[in-house]
Amino acid sequence: MHEPNIPLRGIYEISEILTAPTRLEITLGNVVNVLSSFVQMRHGAMVVLDAEGELEIAATAGNNQAPQSDWRHVIPQSVVDRIVATGTPLVLHDVSKSELFQAGLQTTSSSATIPVTFIGVPIEAGDEILGTLSIDRVGDRAASVRCDEDVSFLTMVANLVGRTIRLHRMLSTDRQRLVEEQRRPEKWVHEKETRPARHSHVKIDGIIGESPALKQVLETVAVVARTNSTVLLRGESGTGKEFFAQAIHKLSPRSKKAFVKLNCAALPESVLESELFGHEKGAFTGAVSQRAGRFELANGGTLLLDEIGEISPAFQAKLLRVLQEGELERVGGTRTLTVDVRLICATNKDLETAVVNGEFRADLYYRINVVPIMLPPLRERPGDIPRLAKAFLDRFNSENHRELAFAPSALELIS
Repeated sequence: MHEPNIPLRGIYEISEILTAPTRLEITLGNVVNVLSSFVQMRHGAMVVLDAEGELEIAATAGNNQAPQSDWRHVIPQSVVDRIVATGTPLVLHDVSKSELFQAGLQTTSSSATIPVTFIGVPIEAGDEILGTLSIDRVGDRAASVRCDEDVSFLTMVANLVGRTIRLHRMLSTDRQRLVEEQRRPEKWVHEKETRPARHSHVKIDGIIGESPALKQVLETVAVVARTNSTVLLRGESGTGKEFFAQAIHKLSPRSKKAFVKLNCAALPESVLESELFGHEKGAFTGAVSQRAGRFELANGGTLLLDEIGEISPAFQAKLLRVLQEGELERVGGTRTLTVDVRLICATNKDLETAVVNGEFRADLYYRINVVPIMLPPLRERPGDIPRLAKAFLDRFNSENHRELAFAPSALELIS
C-alpha cells in the first residue's frame, strides 16, 4: 500500500510544476521526472500528439532513460495508438504476454524473467485525446490494489496535464494571431485599432502594474475567461482576487449576465445555505417571504465564492452536490431548480493541508481546482509599487480636489 496522502501531495507538487512559467516541453518533462516520487516505476513516458495525430512532445524518465527520439523503446507506438483510440486506461501485468509489446519495451537482465507491469492512461482535455501518460515497473503481477490506485493517480495527473496543454495551445494561437495582425498592411491598422483589445492589452479595473508576474496572470486570465472551466484564485490577502474574478467574468461569453459574489467566511453555516440556495417563505424564523439564492441570481453568469476554504465539512457536501448535478433546492422547499453557473472560488488557505487534515473534502477540492491561478503578492512585482502609489495619490487628489505629487526621493524610498 502507498504511504497515506501520497496521491494528494503528488497532485499538489505536479500542479505547482504545471503552473511554473516554463516552456511546455520542459514542464511536461518535469512532470514525468517527478512521478517516481509518488508511484513505483522503472520508466515513465508522456507522449503528446498534435491535431493530426503526429508526435508533438515526448518526455521519458527512469533508469536507462531513452532520448526523445527513441521514446518508442519506452512505450511502443502500438500502445499509444490503443490508448488514444479507446480513450481508456490500459493495465498489463506482464507485457511479455501482450502483442502490443512485441516490438519490445526496454528490458534489462533483471527483468528478463520477472514480469513487467505497464499502466497507461489517456491525456484528455474536454472530449479530445491529446496523448498518453504511462509507467512500467518490474515484479508487480499480484499488486492489483496498487495498480488501481496508480491508475486513479495517473488519471488525475493526466487531466491536469491535458488542461495545461490546452491552455498553452490557446495562448500560442492568440500570440500567433497578434503577430499576424502586426504584419498586416497599413490599410488594416484602423480596423485593428477599432477591435476589442486582445489579452496582451487587457486592463482590469483595480489592478495596476506592468511586472512580468502580473502580466503572466493577466494573460492566463484572458485565455481562461473564454472557457466555462471552474477557476480557483489563490494568493495572499490583498492580491486582488475579487478584481481578477470580475475580469474573468467581463472577458467571458457570460459578461452580459450577472456577476454575483459571496464571502463564505463572513456567515454561519445556516445563513450561508440560505444565501447560496435561497429559501421558501416560512422555512425558518424570519423567512417572511421567498428568496432566491446566489446560485439562482447568478444563473447564466458567474458566481464568486470567496474564502471557500472556510466552509464547514457538512456544508461542503451540500455544495459539492450542486456543483456535480447543477441542481439545488431552496431551504424549506421541495422543488428542484436547475442552474447554469460559472464558478470562481478564491482562498488564501492551504487547501492541500486542509484535505490531509480532514478539514476539506478531497472530492470538492478536485472539483474547484480545475484551473488554479496563483496571484502574486506585491513583493513579487518589482516596479509596480511606484505605479500603485501614484494611482492612489491620483485618486486622493480627485476625491479631495488637491494636486499633491510625490517627490522623486519619496518614490525611490518606497520602490
